[in-house]
Amino acid sequence: MALESALNCNTITNFTSNSSSCAQPIPPPQGPMVNPYLEFDKFVFGSAIYIIIISFTTLVANGLLLVVFFFDPLKIFRNTTTYFLVGLAFVDILTAAIQEPMFATCFLMMYLGHPDTGAICSPLFEVGQYISLFAMNASFLIVLAFTVTQYIVVMSPLRYALSVTKTRVVICVLSIYLYAICFSLLSVMGVPTDIHQKCDIILHSIVMVYLTILFYILLYKAFKKKMAASENLREDNNIQNGGKDNRQTAVQRKFIIINFLLIAILFVSSQPSTILWFIHLYSNDDPNSPKVQIRFLMAENVLYLKFLLDPFVYAWRIPKYRQAPKIVLRCGREEPEAKSTFSDRVMARMSASRDTVITLNFKNITPD
Repeated sequence: MALESALNCNTITNFTSNSSSCAQPIPPPQGPMVNPYLEFDKFVFGSAIYIIIISFTTLVANGLLLVVFFFDPLKIFRNTTTYFLVGLAFVDILTAAIQEPMFATCFLMMYLGHPDTGAICSPLFEVGQYISLFAMNASFLIVLAFTVTQYIVVMSPLRYALSVTKTRVVICVLSIYLYAICFSLLSVMGVPTDIHQKCDIILHSIVMVYLTILFYILLYKAFKKKMAASENLREDNNIQNGGKDNRQTAVQRKFIIINFLLIAILFVSSQPSTILWFIHLYSNDDPNSPKVQIRFLMAENVLYLKFLLDPFVYAWRIPKYRQAPKIVLRCGREEPEAKSTFSDRVMARMSASRDTVITLNFKNITPD
């Protein structure tokens, strides 16, 4: 995002990869002077407060996730798929610690009419543009890779154990970082801005998002097939256990809810901005119109929710993740360990093929 002149224009166009300034001054009205951006200024102030709250919460949630990973008090979190979550956490922290505070600061300066807004915020918005593009694309790619890994473990745990290793996951995450950095700098390398923007929307905001949703659907079908096979096996062996049937039904219901939640968050956070971008790129709407500015502002604010919700959806909903920070804050006291010693040891000794299952909270498939 770039702000060419906050004093002359008092407007912004987009907060990820679009920059514009007021090409023509607003003609003086015939009647009393009315600021056409007065309503937009109110949204700018509200967005600044909103971003400050979102930024702080995102930092805390993802920071605690990294603390749990590096200290690993239960000795169960350094499994293969957790490295995807760590890679996602670093991207979220980068956004919350650098980009979001810069935008919030500049929004407040715009609202207050600070005389140095243009000089200070123009370079900040330009840097924020590259950070935003890198963070969003890296986040989408990591979620896609994570989902594909989940699909592999449900379809074939043996293949997962042989092909998905910690080293390969780390290389995958680093490769995603490298790709996202290179793509965000394409405009600096001479690629026309409009082509860069269209490629970003089509490739990342549409193809990648819907491909991830497709794998969520395939994952659900594979999981449902495995559950049905397990049920048939018990019937063939004449095993009558109502408790296990109820537990399996509860796990399946929980899996459906989680899958739906993941799809909903991915879709709702990404598609409003994508739709507005399509309208902006393929229509003659004035990008400096206050109404257009407000719509983009609201859509970009929704995008920030993804960085906030990532750690809650993928980690903090699991009881063991919520338990781990308490143990870290107790500085290794032995008293709480006795309450969960047996469960922790059992989980720590599970095979590598069960690691992803633990991350998805499927451990309830088998009795404790």
